[in-house]
Amino acid sequence: MLELFRNMVKEEWRMHSSIFGSFSFALFPIIILAFSFFGSLFLPIFEKAIPLSTILLIMQVSFILFGLSIGSFGLLGREVMNRRFGQASLLAFSSRSLPISEKIIFLNFFVKDLIYYFFLWIVPFFLGFALYSWIASISLIYPLALLSILTLSFLMGLSVAFLLSTIYAHSARLLFGVIAILAIGGVYSSSFADSILSEILVFSSIPSPLQTAFYLITAVSFSAISLYFIKVDYPQKKRFFKNSLSKLSKLFSFSKYSVFIAKDFLDFKRSEGGIGKILFSFILPLGLIFWLLNSVLSSLIPFSNALVLFAVFLGIMSSSFYNWLTEYDLFNSYSFLPVNSSTIMKSKVISYLLINIIPLVILIAVAAWTNSLEYFLPSVAVFISISLYALSIIAYLGGLNPNTMLYNAKIFLEYMFSLSPVLLIMIFVSILNPFYLIASIILIPVSYKILEKSYVKWDSAELL
Repeated sequence: MLELFRNMVKEEWRMHSSIFGSFSFALFPIIILAFSFFGSLFLPIFEKAIPLSTILLIMQVSFILFGLSIGSFGLLGREVMNRRFGQASLLAFSSRSLPISEKIIFLNFFVKDLIYYFFLWIVPFFLGFALYSWIASISLIYPLALLSILTLSFLMGLSVAFLLSTIYAHSARLLFGVIAILAIGGVYSSSFADSILSEILVFSSIPSPLQTAFYLITAVSFSAISLYFIKVDYPQKKRFFKNSLSKLSKLFSFSKYSVFIAKDFLDFKRSEGGIGKILFSFILPLGLIFWLLNSVLSSLIPFSNALVLFAVFLGIMSSSFYNWLTEYDLFNSYSFLPVNSSTIMKSKVISYLLINIIPLVILIAVAAWTNSLEYFLPSVAVFISISLYALSIIAYLGGLNPNTMLYNAKIFLEYMFSLSPVLLIMIFVSILNPFYLIASIILIPVSYKILEKSYVKWDSAELL
């Protein structure tokens, strides 16, 4: 078992280092440490505007979201095996060839991810704050408390996503039923229950023994249930489909890339993780962000600003759609066709714009539900502008392989320095007057120019 765990860690490292380069990938934790340290330097300024408990809650939610994004193992199995690799692509999916039960294999896989990302993300974040604490003569108790909060939050997100994705692997209807019951229960729960849950779930400072026990017991229980019902073997079935490509191509005939766009939507539909991606990587994180803005930050900012901030987050998160569209669709698949990189990129951009109807509908629903339709225009302007601008930056830096961007230190820094100033300006302007943000549409022609440059860049790179 220890040997399997060791090999899984090596597999994860080799996979990342081969994609991003050993040096660039090794620099990534150092960048996280630097961001944590320099962010901590501004902590006294932030505390004047936002209570420390709220800052901790934002960090807690961020690492729960991170855990949710990492922990969809049940979804990962179907997605990887059905769209790109074979049954034995990773050690985790080699239960047929290894003399070990699949539950033991996935237990190792779960622990590997927990430890691997703990050292890759959480420890550097902790060390950055610990360095600041040492310079500012702050007790080491507080960095250790932060380490505990981030670890428990990540573990909770990891185990929740593992459980939900395992349920989804068995039955999508069952998962939606569970989520509906939880949502209805949350809406109609009493204020007393809410206050009890808030005391247990939300860390205000140092985690209490009750909170630590609750997080650990919940995470272990969810993980144990997931491991018991894990579904790794997806038997081949004879599946017959009508020729939907021709029909979809006619539907998208407004574009000369209609065939490629139709292929994107067929891939998304026939991939068993299609709906799961929207749920685990978009809807659930978006729900947490909305709860944070509506319930926690509402006392600090007017809801007009909260709606605009929600639109900003919505635009950033919707940019992940481009990553989904390119994740398993390698350019090698088109190498025998008379097309180049820009042809495929342009079709992906159009597919991206069509999928963005989903977050636009969500934004309309949130504005209507919160009786904030008067702020809908600036919110839409912000959403469209940020979504297109983030897309253009990702396309320029990552081309048809944007998923390689995150852990490449150089590209990650370029992405952050391209996007962060724009976001900070928009947040500042929203405080002055949300309607000023209608001017953010200036980013649309800027994004178009960046996209044009990205087509030229990646066509040239393909010719090398």
